[in-house]
Amino acid sequence: MLAGLVATAQAAGEYYLALAVCWELGRVQSAQGRLGAALATYRQALTRGAEVGGPSLPALGIAQLGVAAVLYERDELAGSLEHATEGVARCRQLAGARLLAEGLVVLARVRQAVGDQAGALAAVAEAERVGPSPDVVDLFNPAPAARARLLLAQGQLAQAAAWAAGRGLGADDPPGYPRERENLLLARLLLGQGEPERALQLLDRLQAAAAAAQRTGSLIELGALRARALAACGDQPGGLAALAGALTLAWPEGYVRVFADEGVPLGALLDQLITGRRRRASVAATVPGGYLGRLRAAFQPEDAYAAPPSPGPAASETVAGLAEPLTDRELEVLGLLAAGMANQQIARELVVALETAKKHVSHVLGKLGAVNRTQAVARARELGLLR
Repeated sequence: MLAGLVATAQAAGEYYLALAVCWELGRVQSAQGRLGAALATYRQALTRGAEVGGPSLPALGIAQLGVAAVLYERDELAGSLEHATEGVARCRQLAGARLLAEGLVVLARVRQAVGDQAGALAAVAEAERVGPSPDVVDLFNPAPAARARLLLAQGQLAQAAAWAAGRGLGADDPPGYPRERENLLLARLLLGQGEPERALQLLDRLQAAAAAAQRTGSLIELGALRARALAACGDQPGGLAALAGALTLAWPEGYVRVFADEGVPLGALLDQLITGRRRRASVAATVPGGYLGRLRAAFQPEDAYAAPPSPGPAASETVAGLAEPLTDRELEVLGLLAAGMANQQIARELVVALETAKKHVSHVLGKLGAVNRTQAVARARELGLLR
């Protein structure tokens, strides 16, 4: 139904409506655990919107925020931060307060992941100012719960507890998707307060509701939290089994941050699972080792902003003769340079601002030690960065 509405809006020239519906479609796909489908939805919206409305169309920011959300979940933090920053800037030009607030929450999560705690809190504060009323259900106003989660992540347990009390949250509340984010926050709070049994009771009810609705995305997050709760209750085998079950659902779609954001407790459990997998056939035997390694690396603290590793050999390994490896985005720009594209064409192809495209080109030239595009392409071919 949503896909049909997108096509209808596009045919009528209603670009804002088409992109807004794409946002909702991508959210549904993400809730179903289909990150790849959500990313395709957002990227197609970017391409189509730029073709019919021009690359400077402010509403393209909506699709950029969707791309940022998926890239974040896959721990592609460099690309996520770029899309989130530009998406928020574009959405500030629109009238839709809710979408801007959603985008600022995405930006806050990326900033937190790369170690910018002050920037994360600033983004959430703006989301609270510009977003819907605090009384609006969490499904449509994520800012309050996002602030509470940041407080928890930054060790401010008392402030997070005060927020939960103010929202009237209780461990025996009936499960409901519109308040699922708040309920998950409460479970994390209970774990932080040393009440894993109460957290587990809540999580079990949430899991039953998510399973009945076939919300795989929710089941993955619930699996990670249930693993924490079970281990904290002293049921280490149960915790490992819950984590393995969540990983089995997660790895085909590349989920990373849903686990890494749970921090040290889950990281320790993951270490045990990886060790068991190496020693013998275990509950995680069906999960690829490469995925587990990438997931474990995401638990490492971020000292400063840096591009995450990627499966491509040029981006993930230091190339002989190249002091600093090119990021995924810079490799993409390099390919466009090799195709003879000008800055404006690169900006249109990547659906970014012209100044951003120029910045990428400058970084590529600098890393390759080149004074112009021709020299950069030649140098890249020598290094095997271009096929």
